[in-house]
Amino acid sequence: MDNQNIPKIKPLIIISGTPGTGKTTLAKFLQKKLNFQRLDIHKYYPIISTDYNKNKQCYNIDRQKFLTLVKKTKRQVQQKKGLIIDSHITHHLPAKEVDLCIILTCSHLKILKDRLAKRHYSKQKIQENLEAEIMQICLHEAQDNKHNLLIFDSTKNKNYNQLLVQIKRRLSP
Repeated sequence: MDNQNIPKIKPLIIISGTPGTGKTTLAKFLQKKLNFQRLDIHKYYPIISTDYNKNKQCYNIDRQKFLTLVKKTKRQVQQKKGLIIDSHITHHLPAKEVDLCIILTCSHLKILKDRLAKRHYSKQKIQENLEAEIMQICLHEAQDNKHNLLIFDSTKNKNYNQLLVQIKRRLSP
């Protein structure tokens, strides 16, 4: 079989972490530097959710709807460009769908608390997210899902160019 006729699929990078760790900022940087397309999950939350939880101030995501959206977008994009998805739920995607999972952390909890307060999160929601960060929930769940992981602390290191080098190294054959 002639391998030249088989289209090359571009990589899928997911960025996950507690809200406020800098996922969107990093995703936009990588989108520009790698010439990837970015899927902004935030605007799809109402579509991929079962309902909105007023007490927790968040959508209850239907994982199958989320996976369907990702697969559909991959089919549309990946023969031309790579794809980046940033959300605190992306690490729930099956590892077989993902080439690289970047987990952003924020070891300086005061900074994270201030970021969440600027978003007008309730005190309860801020506390819940601080506890999730302390316990490294996104990281542990990504590890449980056996993702190809790259961990980056957004408060200790602001050099996205060094991270870009690591990403390119991880994605090269």
